[in-house]
Amino acid sequence: MRYRLFIGIIFVVASLLKLAAMWNILPISWLSRVSEEPWAQYFSIFILIYVGVCLIYEELKANKKNP
Repeated sequence: MRYRLFIGIIFVVASLLKLAAMWNILPISWLSRVSEEPWAQYFSIFILIYVGVCLIYEELKANKKNP
């Protein structure tokens, strides 16, 4: 079940890139589009980070049980 680890890493990295673009840390024009309700974008970013970290944690916990 390595796909959970891979998808978790993708969620976290993509969310952090979007967050950096929104805060003007990275000048990526196609990521820095902000809607009229930026709280919704922040909410979705943090949900994706949470889901990604949970997927990574579950995968690492499963690998620790079954070496």
